[in-house]
Amino acid sequence: MNGLEERFRRARRRGCSLFIPYITGGYPDMESCRRIIEAMIQAGAEVIELGIPFSDPIADGVTIQESTFRALQAGATPRGVLELAGEISASHDISIAILTYLNPVYRMGLRRFMEEASRRGVDGIIIPDLPLEEAGPVKRIAMEYGVSLILLAAPTTSDERLARILDETMGFAYLVSLTGTTGERDALPPTAIQLLQRSKRLNPVKPVAVGFGVSRPSQAVELARLGADGVIAGSRIISEIRRSMESPEKAVGGLVREFVKALSSPGQ
Repeated sequence: MNGLEERFRRARRRGCSLFIPYITGGYPDMESCRRIIEAMIQAGAEVIELGIPFSDPIADGVTIQESTFRALQAGATPRGVLELAGEISASHDISIAILTYLNPVYRMGLRRFMEEASRRGVDGIIIPDLPLEEAGPVKRIAMEYGVSLILLAAPTTSDERLARILDETMGFAYLVSLTGTTGERDALPPTAIQLLQRSKRLNPVKPVAVGFGVSRPSQAVELARLGADGVIAGSRIISEIRRSMESPEKAVGGLVREFVKALSSPGQ
């Protein structure tokens, strides 16, 4: 069993769900990003989703796109983000899942990227523009280096395809709550609940985490009560950084603590 999946299993035994905060690597700059991630860990996050900035982030909404632009302007690179992951994983008991697109992976070279990710202590990789039909070669190389390839499923995914994704994904399955891009939402879309329920019916064992549109701890709790093993929030984190530029690590730490506390016993 890989490290990511074991974290979910331990959380399930404790009767809680994991909160997975997302941050764009190098936003607002590399040193600030490092401090914010450390604040997330101190607040109780056990898994961090760390994005590699890319100039054409098709799955991301305006908030994360803006953070990507700022990070690129500040000089963030794929290698620099992987180095940051290595520094964090070497000094903390944490699982890091890298979110990237195919272009940066293939520009570095698939095998070289996975080797570097593994050397830097990365546990998983999420590639939104990698379709299931083309995931096989990527997964085989990722497995050689002990990196989990995390597959995504959308509300429009058929039951047959969803079952294959749940079977093939490593670590956990990333359930996209809606059709569209990332961004804060006032309420959970019905599609999020339907996709979660379908996933649990098709494969009750595989850990699943729901992302896209989660903005409040109350929404995370609702998903956890319906069976989500993890809840991912990105735009909400980035918005908090943007609102609190003088002390973003303090603001984000407080927000993450709220989510972690809410998910520590979501059934109560």
